Amino acid sequence: MVKRLLLLLPLVLGGCVGLFGTDRPLLPPAEIHRDTLWQGRILIDGTVKVFKGATLTILPGTEIAFVRRDLDRDGLGDSTLVVEGALHALGTRLQPILFRSASADPRPGDWLELRVDFSRDVHLRYCQIRDSAYTLHAHFTRGLVEDCTIAHNIDGCRLGQATFTIRNCLIEKNQGKGINFRNSEVEVTGNIIRNNGSGIFLFETDRTPSIHGNNIYGNRENFRLGDFFTGDVRLSGNWWGTADPEGVAATIYDRRRDPSIGEVFLEPASAWLPQSGPREALGISEAWRFATGGYVDASPAVSGDLLYLASWDGRIVALDAKGAQRWSKDLGEVVDAAPALSGDTLYCQSWGRQLYALNRHDGALQWRFGYGPSPADDHRQGAPLPVADLLLLPAWNGTLFALEAASGEVRWQYRGRSPLRAVPVFDGDRLYLSGGDGTFSALALDGTLLWSVLLEAPLLAPAALTPAGPVVVTRSGTLVAFDRSGVERWRKELGEPCYYGAPVYSGGDLFLGTAGGTLWKFDAASGATIWSLDTGASIYATPLLIDGRIFIGDNSGSLLVVGADSGDLLATFRAEGEIQGTPALFGKRIVVGSRDHNLYALDLIEIPLETQP
Repeated sequence: MVKRLLLLLPLVLGGCVGLFGTDRPLLPPAEIHRDTLWQGRILIDGTVKVFKGATLTILPGTEIAFVRRDLDRDGLGDSTLVVEGALHALGTRLQPILFRSASADPRPGDWLELRVDFSRDVHLRYCQIRDSAYTLHAHFTRGLVEDCTIAHNIDGCRLGQATFTIRNCLIEKNQGKGINFRNSEVEVTGNIIRNNGSGIFLFETDRTPSIHGNNIYGNRENFRLGDFFTGDVRLSGNWWGTADPEGVAATIYDRRRDPSIGEVFLEPASAWLPQSGPREALGISEAWRFATGGYVDASPAVSGDLLYLASWDGRIVALDAKGAQRWSKDLGEVVDAAPALSGDTLYCQSWGRQLYALNRHDGALQWRFGYGPSPADDHRQGAPLPVADLLLLPAWNGTLFALEAASGEVRWQYRGRSPLRAVPVFDGDRLYLSGGDGTFSALALDGTLLWSVLLEAPLLAPAALTPAGPVVVTRSGTLVAFDRSGVERWRKELGEPCYYGAPVYSGGDLFLGTAGGTLWKFDAASGATIWSLDTGASIYATPLLIDGRIFIGDNSGSLLVVGADSGDLLATFRAEGEIQGTPALFGKRIVVGSRDHNLYALDLIEIPLETQP
């Protein structure tokens, strides 16, 4: 094979260690015979081999990119890292080590594998491995893989005649097998293994595998025996996506599907197992707070280096990144709906049934619009929604006003039958409107009613948009999914009320907090519960999802940080009053308001794994 590799003159540290990597990607030598450090950006074009007796150490934050080159025309990339010495790739939660394709349009199979043979010292931690054919492919090797994410490959781990521990990893969306092993001594524990072709594939074994404490679900087959595997396997203490024994059995490929192979005997866990997936521990530090004269229920709006805050004291305030006030506008009326931004204009709805359009740079009034009183003039208003050249205003009197964003003139209005307390949502083609009498409607952007469904209880929160259609939750706690034509796809009874907190869609899942104090994660396609967390206090807020973490406030005054994959409580911040608004990201900080009249700006502090008790 022809290799386009640049041989670099290494920087010698202490006379024995080569250091590779800078701000621009560098190509390492094809053969590594001595201890070597990699950092920065490394480009592999062909095969790089670490020989026996040498240790390759990869520092946190390093990115190893593999050039796609298919010289043997087998449909798979050829670039490979081969290790016969030792490999230490120890990233951190904030600075993972990334193994990926160098292609601008990456796909599984762009590079071949991380091949480890005859090594006694392999340790991967907080590595992200993607776009490969066979990911980690090991023979006659002893190793530990922990807190890694292995995703978007053809196959995940391939182990033969090896001794490995794989723990607290996220293994997902691999086309073939998540973990594939034969005649190996493996311990697989604390992992999340989901949405692969096969979750775990046991080709053959002359040893008893230890597979326990994992959440294995959503794979085409969660566990599969190979075509020539005739022995039986006993597995206990794993969660398989359902508590129904028949449902669990349906995800296993064994003698029940192919009489010529062995049988898998299960003692499954009855519910989601916490402390799974990549581990993390966080602290929260208050950076600053800004005091207002009233409750801060409205979620702040953020644009660039400014944050816009509304509170029950009737003021709209612009703050900079240090919490200093840039300007303030006194509307003289309570504001509990989130402000909305579009271009240079900030839109706010007040309890006086007024919509204000303000210049976001100085707070100057550009125009305002008012509507008449109604029996529902009490707290909780829906936020305005800018769409194209319109500003959509949900009103207490049941009317959805479509205003000219530039002038406030009414272009059209849709009259509902009950108060509108939730912001409408727009999927790029149509609007979805939640009504206080339980009416859920779809409108064209010209106000034409497309369809309407009457549910059994009021709708106080906006819908979540999924690829299959909207999902809403009623005040009585029924989660209902529709397709875009209004046909019900599924529904789920939660058994506890849900007031103003809306479901949030992310990556095939739905997240929802309820007034009963439960934070839920559901499969968006079916409504199946993935996990639930009892927070101990009512939740009126909508969750915020950032970087695999959920931020949500409750009525005890706690801001909870929860792992979106694991469902584990990672950190808590305590205010002196209820937190009922959705947090926001302001620069690198989380900002959230409280009924103690303050807005808090918070820093997340990463606690390294090695310092955890």
